[in-house]
Amino acid sequence: MTTALTRLSGSAFELTITVPWSDVKKIYDQVFEELAAEIEVEGFRKGKAPKNVIEEKIDKSKVYGEVINRLVPESYRQALEEHNLRPIVTPQVKISSADEEKDWQMIVSSAEKPEVVLGEYKKEISALNATGKIWKPGDPEVDEKTKTEEEKKKISKIIDKLVEVSKVELPIVLVDSEVNRLLTSLLEDIRAAGLTYEQYLQSSGQTADGVKQKYYQQAETALKLEFVLEAVADDLKIEVGQEEIKAIIDKETDQNRKKTLTEQSYILASVLRRDKTISRLLTI
Repeated sequence: MTTALTRLSGSAFELTITVPWSDVKKIYDQVFEELAAEIEVEGFRKGKAPKNVIEEKIDKSKVYGEVINRLVPESYRQALEEHNLRPIVTPQVKISSADEEKDWQMIVSSAEKPEVVLGEYKKEISALNATGKIWKPGDPEVDEKTKTEEEKKKISKIIDKLVEVSKVELPIVLVDSEVNRLLTSLLEDIRAAGLTYEQYLQSSGQTADGVKQKYYQQAETALKLEFVLEAVADDLKIEVGQEEIKAIIDKETDQNRKKTLTEQSYILASVLRRDKTISRLLTI
């Protein structure tokens, strides 16, 4: 197997993977034998008919489909290892050639984590915090609800400022992946409501292009913020300890929810680190 790496904009990359026909044939023969074992031919025991007879019965497209299912993941894994790549998004795969008796070629597109340039974020956030009102303990003119609302507004301003002063070139393949996730979620909600997508568009006064463009903007903003906050957390050396994660899981009384939190503790850790980062930014 040979591979060629092409670096694209925004930490995206493209791998051209060529697999010799001899390697493809090995997988083909394996798949063929497995499927042939399930073929019943009159006059022969199941799976015991001659190969030329089975070849007339078997669906070659099904065989090659399974060959691709087995070939792509392993070839991609090896290519990632060879080029020391760490993708963060599900790859897009295009089979560019898959003819019998010839080498097969596939083009796989994905992306690594993009680089973040934070800029003078501490200076900007410090200046922003300095403009806020200082609450005095026991101030009778301010209730807790007002304080909470004011803090939410300040957090929103801090986030907007971070996005403004930081630079992140997002790879298109990553944005496309997030847009597709949002659209899939929307379609599921629409079907659950008993509507078609066309009915939803008509009732909401939107167009398909308009919805997609809206989701592109949402995806770009959300992804940029995610990477910026992660970079800030790294810069401020903010960590989440196992004891913090365990403390939250232990407080959960619903057993199903507790099991989910335990199995997905890495997500919980990410949320906690984000919250700690924002809290720290409020004090800069």
